[in-house]
Amino acid sequence: MNKFFDESGSLDMDKLIMERPSFQHLMEDGVVTDEKIEEQGQHVKDLVLQMEHDFTPEQMDQIHELVAEVSVLLTLAAISDQQG
Repeated sequence: MNKFFDESGSLDMDKLIMERPSFQHLMEDGVVTDEKIEEQGQHVKDLVLQMEHDFTPEQMDQIHELVAEVSVLLTLAAISDQQG
């Protein structure tokens, strides 16, 4: 089973992202394009549609909650970075 937390109990988002084959593929040339964003968006959509098919409504509610809260965390981190 994949782990979300490192040995110290911290959520290691950087490691999680860097290990994803999708990120490695999309960043091979070091350039982010609208097409790459669209490609990753479609990949995420496909994953969600598959989960909606495979998971119970209760499990989907939990996934929705997780995605929403991770989105809040990432937005806060981006705002913090902009604030310096």
